[in-house]
Formats: sequence, C-alpha cells, structure tokens
Amino acid sequence: MIITRINIPQNKINYFRKKIIKWGQNNLSSFPWRETENKWHALVAEIMLQRTNAEQVVSVYKSFCSKYKKPGDLLKDKDTEIFKNLGLLWRENQIKKLADILSDREIPEDKDSLLKLPAVGDYIASAYRSLHLGLRDVIIDSNIVRILGRYYGFKTDSETRRKNWLFDLADRITPVRNYKKFNYGIIDFTRLICRPKALCKICILSKKCNCIINKI
Repeated sequence: MIITRINIPQNKINYFRKKIIKWGQNNLSSFPWRETENKWHALVAEIMLQRTNAEQVVSVYKSFCSKYKKPGDLLKDKDTEIFKNLGLLWRENQIKKLADILSDREIPEDKDSLLKLPAVGDYIASAYRSLHLGLRDVIIDSNIVRILGRYYGFKTDSETRRKNWLFDLADRITPVRNYKKFNYGIIDFTRLICRPKALCKICILSKKCNCIINKI
C-alpha cells in the first residue's frame, strides 16, 4: 500500500510544535554561524554541518570566516587545508566550485535556484532559507525523521526522509510564523535529547510519545 498522508490529530501536531519551541527558549546551543549576518558564511556553514557534528565544525568555521570574507577570497587561496579537519575533503572541492559561481553574483533566495548550486541539497537549501534568510521552509534530515517516527508512532528507514507523506507531515508541523525558532529547536532537541539512544527520562515529549507509550 502506498502511503500518501498520515492522519495526525491537529492537537497532537500543536502539542509537539509548542513543546519544541518552548524547550528551545532555554536550551538552544550557541554556535557562531547562528549569529552571522554574512550570507556566504551562513551557506558554507550549512554545507560544513552535513554529516558532521556541530562541535567539530566550530574551529573550522571560524578559520574559514577569518580568511574568506567573500567567495572571491577562497578562489585566491591555492593551498587551503581548512577542510581536512572535517574528514570529508570532497566538501572543499564543492565549496570552491560554489565560490567560483558566487564570485560575481548574489546567493539566490528561491529554493530552485539554490538547489542548482554545488554542494546544496534540499536540507541545506531549506536550512539556509529558514535559519538565515527569514523565509519559511521545512527541514528534514535523518534526526528529524527519527523523532517524528518515535513520537507519532510509525516505522522509518533510510528512504523515509524522501517520502512525500513525510514532507507533508513535517510541513504541517512547521509553524507559519515561528518556523525559525521551531527549526532550531528540533535540530538541537534531536541532537541533545531524542538521540539514537534517546534520553526519554528527561524528554518533554514523553507523556504523549508513542515510543514511550508503546515501549518501542
């Protein structure tokens, strides 16, 4: 059977949303890319964060920002080794390609144009738009799939994040106005609380989470 939509009561959607936003008011982590007004640095930060723990990115990000204020600065540096500390050197080549494209143009704001840029996939484009541009967008990664599956009680696998019904659910949960607070909240909540080995005893969602109710 092909799933087209998961029927979730609106009150359970509202409860989840409000709890995540409230938790984030006092528990969000402080990272330098969350404060920057440099759009180039913000976009590169989201690329650096792909498949890498945020704590590992901090020193690399700071070094990058101090050396490359704009895309053209990176193109002039032929001997950069900044990205070696992240362990995924493919990102260096991709970011250099990105710098080449952006050296004579502004970073686009619409989703379709962002997705045409090197190293920018759906998550990076959505995170950049919602967290740095003030534009509502829905972010989905494996951590968010995990928490939604646990809380709402459906099975997930490596392909779940690509399903239209999952996007539909995430879209319904993401607020129209407080999307930035919600997105930062769910990013940090899945990183600190609803981890692969969840800290259910201190979870603010535990009273209504299917993972707890059904012991799964």
